[in-house]
Amino acid sequence: MKWFFAAVVTLNLLVAGLIALQKTPQDDFGAREVSPQLISRLPEHGYPPAVTASAPGVEQGLTEASAPLALASVPAPVPVKPLASTPAALAPSATPAEAPVAKVEVAKQCYRWGELNDSQLARARGGIATLRLPAAQVSDSVREDKSSGGKAWVYYPPLATQSETLTLIAELKAKGLDSYIVRNEGPFRGYLSLGLFAKEEGAKALVKRLKDLGFDKAQIDARGTRSKKTTVSLRALTPEQVDKLKAVQQRLLPGIAVQPFSCK
Repeated sequence: MKWFFAAVVTLNLLVAGLIALQKTPQDDFGAREVSPQLISRLPEHGYPPAVTASAPGVEQGLTEASAPLALASVPAPVPVKPLASTPAALAPSATPAEAPVAKVEVAKQCYRWGELNDSQLARARGGIATLRLPAAQVSDSVREDKSSGGKAWVYYPPLATQSETLTLIAELKAKGLDSYIVRNEGPFRGYLSLGLFAKEEGAKALVKRLKDLGFDKAQIDARGTRSKKTTVSLRALTPEQVDKLKAVQQRLLPGIAVQPFSCK
């Protein structure tokens, strides 16, 4: 039985293969032909939808119905007007003029150097000359300095007449006090001198005694040594000039520093 079924299956396969070899497929080239009346010219502003090959009546209806829709979907071109002139914003900008460079003003400084005696002042002036400053930037201020430790002179101011002065001399002599009239030229000419003391304490003691006796116009003139103290002011100095001034001060007079002050 097995051999019988196998033979039947093999025979059926052989018959099916022969039938398939005898029916050669033929292409339907007629379906691929396109009728000339179906060809239409494309519009300028767009492409109509593709037309499939079908019956002439159906193809014509589809073409006429779809053409207006295709044309309506394509917007009409907007005419472009030529620009009359280049806008100012697009025009090439002119080369800007070079802006003036702002000058940066350097802060000016003012310094004082002093107090200086005559010998110190001479050395300081020599150093200041190296800065080559205009005369308007340098000024001096002088202070009279009376040192203590000198002699003290007791005097009595001159009276209205010479006879009154002679009477005063006689009264003082009667009290045990010597005096004489200053006859030298000067601011004290005509004064009555009562004594010159090495120390001011002795002069004060004499003045007190005179006032106790009723001679209340007696006065003291301290005859100490007098000297000048000079302070040099330098104004409107640049930072470079300040550095040079400090270098000169350190070299010439390191013990007397230069001090800043307000230029206003």
